Amino acid sequence: MITRLRKEQIKQLAKLHKNELSGFLPELGEKFLEMFYRTSLDLPEMFTFIEEEKGKVRGFVSNITNSKGLNKKIFIKRPLRFLLIFLKYFISHPGQLRKFFTILTYPGFKEGGAELLSIAVGRNYRLKGRGRRLFEKSREEFSLRGIKTFKISVYERLPANGFYKKIGCRLVDSFDFMGEKMNYYEYKIKN
Repeated sequence: MITRLRKEQIKQLAKLHKNELSGFLPELGEKFLEMFYRTSLDLPEMFTFIEEEKGKVRGFVSNITNSKGLNKKIFIKRPLRFLLIFLKYFISHPGQLRKFFTILTYPGFKEGGAELLSIAVGRNYRLKGRGRRLFEKSREEFSLRGIKTFKISVYERLPANGFYKKIGCRLVDSFDFMGEKMNYYEYKIKN
C-alpha cells in the first residue's frame, strides 16, 4: 500500500535510503537522513510517498515542486540540529568537506523546478512494480498540484537510467557532478 510519509516511518525510510542509494546524502548517515525527512514534512512543497507492506517500508519516492534553494529551506528549519550532524561527520571525515560544498552547486538547487528527488525500493522487493507504482503516485501528485513537467537526475552508471527511459522519461541533459556523469531526465505529464 502506498501512503504519504508519516513520522513513525522516518527511521525505516532513512535506513532504506542509506542502504539502497549511493551519493553524498547517504554518506552523511541515518541520523542526517532522519532529520532531512522529518524536516521535509514541514515543507508544503515537498512530498514523500511510502510503499508499505505489513508495517514495513519497502520503497519510497521523495519529490519537490520547486527545488530552487532546497538545501537552504531544509537547513533553516533546524539549523542547530543539522550543524551538529555536519560537525560530527566532518570531524571524522575531513576530506568530505569539499563534497559538501560541491553538492551546494547541484544545478537543481539553483535552477529550480519540480523534481523527483529520490526513489528506492528494497533489494528483495524489486521487479514487482513497486518503483513504477511509486513513480505513478508522484506523477499524480504533481498533476494535482498543477505541475506539467518534472525532472529527475541520476548518475549515468546506475541501472535506474533504464527504468526512467522505460516509463517514458526523456533524457534532456548530462553534466559532470562530483566527478561523475549525471543524466537529467524530464517527464511530461499527459492528461
